[in-house]
Order: sequence, then structure tokens, then C-alpha cells
Amino acid sequence: MFTGIIKFNNKKNMAITFEEEKKRINWPMIISVIFILALIATSIIYLFFISPEKTEVLVSPKLQNISEVSKIALNFDQLTNSEAFKNLKEIVIFNIPSPENIGKANPFLP
Repeated sequence: MFTGIIKFNNKKNMAITFEEEKKRINWPMIISVIFILALIATSIIYLFFISPEKTEVLVSPKLQNISEVSKIALNFDQLTNSEAFKNLKEIVIFNIPSPENIGKANPFLP
């Protein structure tokens, strides 16, 4: 199917000439594709080619080695017999419904 502009000439025989429509450039689509490609390229560069900066070590100097951490001895008797541990209150709420109260016989009824 031909799409175009019908143009009438002002001559005696009234000839009809067809001119094709000029295709318009979709600038928002081109700009968005360029933006997405630039975003992908920058993320690839930062992920694979640029090494991350060194982060600060937040562990105390005494505990920098894992072997030193494993040597720490915890005295659970002293912990459980302490006054602060005894003053802690246990708050556990388990609300398990009985099978009779779960759902309705016909869930499609209002």
C-alpha cells in the first residue's frame, strides 16, 4: 500500500502526482537508546576495569586475624548467671489458630 501526499497540479488536465512523505527522525528514541548504551558501557567499565578503593578496616587491631577471633573463650556459666541476664524478660507470642478457625467452608461466599 502506497502512502504519500496527493498533490493536484493547477494545469488543464489536472494530473495527480504522488510525493512520498518524508520520514521523520524519532529523536526521543535515538536519545534514549544512546543513553541506555552509555549507561551499560559505564557500568561495564566500573564493574570490570576499575578496581574499587580500599575500605577502612573497622575491626580492632587485636582482632584482625581470624585465628585470634577463634581463640576467644566465652564463659556461658558466667553469662547466664549474671544479674543483667537474669533481668531479661522473655517475650514470645505464638498465636497458632486451631484448625476449626482457619478459613471458611466455602471461600467464595461473601
